[in-house]
Amino acid sequence: MINFKIISIILVTLLLDFALSELIETPPNVGELQEILNPTFYITLLQNKSYPGTENREYPCHYISTPRPEDNITIAGELITWDCPAGTWQPDTLYRWLSLPAEHGKAQPVYCCPGYYCNENGSELSLCPEGHFCELGSVVPTSCHGLASCPPGSMTATRYRVAFLLMIMVGFFLILFKVKKKVYAIKIAKYKNLLNEQKLQSGMKLEPVSRTFDIEFKNLGLILPNVSGKLSKRKTCAIMGPSGAGKTTFVSLLTGKVKKTSGTIKVNGVEEPLEKYRKLIGYVPQEDIMLRELSVREILVHSAMMRLPNDMNRAAKKQKVIETISFLELGHIMDSPIGNEEKRGISGGQRKRVNIGMELVAEPSILFLDEPTSGLDSATSLEMCKLLKNIAHQQGLTVAAIIHSPSDQAFRQFDDFMLLGKGGMVIYFGERDIALNYFENLGFVCPPDESPSDFMMEIASGKVQPVNRKFSIADLSDIWDNYISGRKNPTLNLASSHIAIEVNCGKSSVKIIQKFKTILSSFLMIILQKFRDVVDYFKDIMTEFSSFLRTTFYFWERDPIRETPNVFTAFALLFKRACLQFYRNRSQFLFDTSLHLACGAFVSLSNNNLTYVGRPPRELCIVTPFAVIPFCLIATDYLQTGAVFFALGSTFSGISGNSTFGYEKVVYWRDTSSGMRSLPYFLAKVTADIPRVLNAAIMFSTSYLLFYSYQALYSEIYIITLLSYCCSWTMGYFLSIIVNKEQMALIGTGFSLAWSLVFSGKNPELTVVSTSDTYKYVRWLWKISPPRWVVEALYLKEISPRKWYEIHNEPLRFTYSFEDYEDCLINLGFIAYSWAALAFCAMKLVNRKKQK
Repeated sequence: MINFKIISIILVTLLLDFALSELIETPPNVGELQEILNPTFYITLLQNKSYPGTENREYPCHYISTPRPEDNITIAGELITWDCPAGTWQPDTLYRWLSLPAEHGKAQPVYCCPGYYCNENGSELSLCPEGHFCELGSVVPTSCHGLASCPPGSMTATRYRVAFLLMIMVGFFLILFKVKKKVYAIKIAKYKNLLNEQKLQSGMKLEPVSRTFDIEFKNLGLILPNVSGKLSKRKTCAIMGPSGAGKTTFVSLLTGKVKKTSGTIKVNGVEEPLEKYRKLIGYVPQEDIMLRELSVREILVHSAMMRLPNDMNRAAKKQKVIETISFLELGHIMDSPIGNEEKRGISGGQRKRVNIGMELVAEPSILFLDEPTSGLDSATSLEMCKLLKNIAHQQGLTVAAIIHSPSDQAFRQFDDFMLLGKGGMVIYFGERDIALNYFENLGFVCPPDESPSDFMMEIASGKVQPVNRKFSIADLSDIWDNYISGRKNPTLNLASSHIAIEVNCGKSSVKIIQKFKTILSSFLMIILQKFRDVVDYFKDIMTEFSSFLRTTFYFWERDPIRETPNVFTAFALLFKRACLQFYRNRSQFLFDTSLHLACGAFVSLSNNNLTYVGRPPRELCIVTPFAVIPFCLIATDYLQTGAVFFALGSTFSGISGNSTFGYEKVVYWRDTSSGMRSLPYFLAKVTADIPRVLNAAIMFSTSYLLFYSYQALYSEIYIITLLSYCCSWTMGYFLSIIVNKEQMALIGTGFSLAWSLVFSGKNPELTVVSTSDTYKYVRWLWKISPPRWVVEALYLKEISPRKWYEIHNEPLRFTYSFEDYEDCLINLGFIAYSWAALAFCAMKLVNRKKQK
């Protein structure tokens, strides 16, 4: 064993001696050796030169040259030259003695200069031709696609011609708006002629409705304690009471918006739920809920088309709208927009009339109104009450209005009067004319300078008492029950009633255990009520879902109460209304277009210098300082960073889709409570959004070309942009439905930042996410992240045209693969569809009580 080791050492020594003897023919002395091996001395032999033919250009092509004969560099009187054929380089020059002639003398390679391109082996340098640009290391010129001015030798492509193309597109949109305006003017003239004919024929009058209803109710209970009474056709009923008395709850009980816990409801003498006649019930909310972008006529026409029976032809429905406009005296403003707090429109009183008109055009048999005079002056309130009286008397409607503090004249326009006291107890429900006499018989005295309605409101609030007597609200409710049960004069039973309800004010001893039982019982009741609410919630969902399936797949079945447009007709009507909303305002449309243009331009500017430079040859990295070897062994790759900016910009811009549903949730709630189906509404709004999304993607992707020297095809960039917009747009749908519009801006910004920066695959990197146990249970978040797939798709299309060796011969970084491009697009489409489905489910499941 020892002999074998000695022999091995001798052989290695002989081999090294042979190699050195071949390498060192004339060994220098120690001083010469130290001087030659000094890196500073070596660097002084290299020179920065310009490639022949490029010296006089603005950006000449420089390279590092080894000593050439024309440089006349000598050491110890001997000419030093390192000759190297074009396209090759000498990586081991450092290890050869400079006094020896070398077969290869090139010190180090350089990338092909910007503005030039080289052949595949790097032996020839050519000027980048006109109409193309050449980045650092180009072997093939990249076309400017005619969108940029690229003179010979261009290093980048700044496509200012894109701005001219965008101006042409904006001009095209302006022409479309001009044509649309002329068509709209023709339609306005047509409706004005119809309105004039209506005034000449029948004046301001509405025809009686075909069906009328008397509504009787007895012992209704939920929060209200056993409410009984009757609402009659051709009469108006004023419902009054202090705040919290249950006025709105009473109307909700009658219409089925909330489930009663006791009592019965009879319609024309037949016990059945009033909800059955939902399509014949009109409900006017307190707020003027309508689409403020539309005109008075457009709102009324849409309501008529959606809610009038199918056996009425289109002309008859339009005539109904004209009659309503004439009756409500809205002819002079019928083509004026409703307006809002920012944009001036019609007045408050006119909006109240439109609010009522939305129900009248549907020819309801029953009309409920929630404080129709709120926010109006006394004169306008009187006009509104007269209008309600005319509606009831002329058309035969059953009209009930929750009203607050009417004037004496306005109060006299009502036929019946319902007064609720604190706690929801009925203290009067009958003819308005005898209401004050009833309370005077109880000993209440109305001051001569006070209106009867205000005085009776004070009685209901417990603020006034009769002369020489004292009643609680419960007393007044009991007296009323006794009165209506025997229809006796309330004064006959005052004493007995008063004595019967006397309360012993003495202190009662209550044991602790009884208190505990009471508290426990109350707690259990609360838990039980919550459980019932959950059960009712899901029962309501299942009932509506089954109704939806029946009406959708059996759309030919007729509704015995009123057959209204089916899902397909409703979709067409809702789509038309959505288009009027989105494309009515030219300024808003151009502003939205400018927003997407600006976002694309900003991203383009930030990506201007983010490119890809292939890694140096491995042999070159070996001779670099140790500290920088890791950076030398990988390419200079900023394409993923640029793709992240792109995904962030498109996500942030596209999430503006929140305006589609978020700004009209209350309108949706009102429409669904009137019988509108949710699916055609949702699909109509989404379909109307398609041109907006297409236009937004065009504007973003086109302006993205301005400063960024892309190498992918524009069609590929547009498809990626469009799918990114679809995902973020539907994200906006979902967010706008579940959060308030006041919070939407901040939440939308955080949402886009989270998906684009955290879940895009940049940091943390996808390689770490897919392998580290830290992300074991949250990896799915990257799979459902649109920016993650946008970044990969754009990265693949940007890197594919580049000719670097490692791109096409080695696995790509970040777990990417060229075979995954189609999967990226499919995943983006699936994510967009999923967000849209979630948005629809949220629309149906959130705020269900408001949709009743």
